[in-house]
Amino acid sequence: MKVFPTSLPLIGLVCLLACKPVKTSVTEVSPSYSLGNYSSFAFYETSADGELSENYQQHLDFMKSEISKHMAYRGLLPAPNGDADLLINIGILVENKTQTRETGLLTDPGTFNYIGQRRYSWKSETVEVGQYRKGSVDIHLIDAKNNEAVWAGVTTGVIDEKEDRLLKTISKGVSEMFEKL
Repeated sequence: MKVFPTSLPLIGLVCLLACKPVKTSVTEVSPSYSLGNYSSFAFYETSADGELSENYQQHLDFMKSEISKHMAYRGLLPAPNGDADLLINIGILVENKTQTRETGLLTDPGTFNYIGQRRYSWKSETVEVGQYRKGSVDIHLIDAKNNEAVWAGVTTGVIDEKEDRLLKTISKGVSEMFEKL
């Protein structure tokens, strides 16, 4: 198969969008923290900011159900009346981003100009390749009795526009975060 230089940026874009890594970091805020000290959990009211989708509430409910599964796996039950030992605070930020690239002689031969007498002119430029949305989710576990954060996790990734892949990304991000719990 012959690959033309002008198709290289397209191949790179497809590879970038297909991989969609999720980055996760976790911080234990309290040195005396142990999940075994708690028996129940509840969610704070969730705050969200940025460019939210029309299905935001459905995605949030899915995320809460994923978190609830991980908490139940660790022996914590949802508090029926909201009076829990451990409170879960979720913060969400969604941003529209622009993907760019630098022009080059091989990928953009039209930017290379002949100006006479073996002299050429070429100028590198930044060009827009596409638009995407990036999302960050912060999860804080709060000791309800002391009103003190005991654990914090952050996961960041590209938001997929296809519903089934988006739900898989949410599930993967929550799983990676709670693997480090």
